[in-house]
Amino acid sequence: MKVRSLLILLILVAAMVPVYYLNRWLRHVIRPRENAGRLFLFLIANFVLIIVYTVLMVGLVVRLFPL
Repeated sequence: MKVRSLLILLILVAAMVPVYYLNRWLRHVIRPRENAGRLFLFLIANFVLIIVYTVLMVGLVVRLFPL
């Protein structure tokens, strides 16, 4: 049980690395500091990124470690 929990934690921590670099790339491309429209586009893009990535990570953990 402990090994399973540690593997899930390792998967989640490893999954944060691509999200970090994707967020940095989005900041570079959208440039949210220029005006309010770009800021709201950046916020919406991040919201969608969080939702999609959460669904993908939950799906991955459920497929790798079924009940």
